[in-house]
Amino acid sequence: MQLNRLLSYFNQWPVGVAQHRPTLSFSDHGAFAMYGGLRLYSAFQPIMHAHTGQPFAHEALLRVTDHEGQPMAIDRFFARAGGAEELVYLDRLSRVVHALNFSSQADTGELLFLNVHGRHLLSIASGKHGTTFETLLGYCGLQPEQVVLEIVESEIEDLALLDAAINSYKRKGFRIAIDDFGAGHSNFDRLWQLTPDLVKLDRSLLTQSMVNPRARTVLPGLISMIAALGAQVVCEGVETEAQHQLVVQSGAALLQGFYYARPAVSLFSARAASHAA
Repeated sequence: MQLNRLLSYFNQWPVGVAQHRPTLSFSDHGAFAMYGGLRLYSAFQPIMHAHTGQPFAHEALLRVTDHEGQPMAIDRFFARAGGAEELVYLDRLSRVVHALNFSSQADTGELLFLNVHGRHLLSIASGKHGTTFETLLGYCGLQPEQVVLEIVESEIEDLALLDAAINSYKRKGFRIAIDDFGAGHSNFDRLWQLTPDLVKLDRSLLTQSMVNPRARTVLPGLISMIAALGAQVVCEGVETEAQHQLVVQSGAALLQGFYYARPAVSLFSARAASHAA
């Protein structure tokens, strides 16, 4: 872990790009960043194996509080960026906080899911995606092979750029997950071209399947089609036993939701170990 190099990277950006200079600190709850009076920290939610009930990976979720300790919506936080370059800056800063917190807790072989902002992808030159973040990850004590990058493909209309970004990330060792598939303008034509490693089904598909017999009939076929493309399927938003039974019976291999664990500052495996002790 090389905090000095991390801070040096973020402090070298021109003042006209980054409106504030961040600090990286540690508390009893892990690493956090301060940026313009805002506190950025991590919460982790496990993604579970359907049949073993053990964590497959942990998704990092950004949490932001203002100077009074009040939570700020993540969309509102990124909307404060003065332009595309500052958004890239904030996106990387957030992911570095997550990487530090994961690195300090994870066991060998555990995977970290990180969200990549759609505007970040559009702001990086084609073929360069992942170059800087690979270096920053190294400063945090992680390798690209330990990271799955989540992308909401329906937010990005430029399919050629999205395809180039994914290929660039993959060449560096990152795995790719398409997030919120089934929402917005998601379509199978894009999956054929993008060849992600994982596909996370939007929670609305599960909600509809619980009340709509047609949707319930379609869900297993959808999961099977995605698996035929060579991607693992993650069903998000599982909150009840009935939903758990439905997605397992539909063939989902990986599951995520409040039914298994709510987001917390510590990894699920670490929490389980502390409870056992």
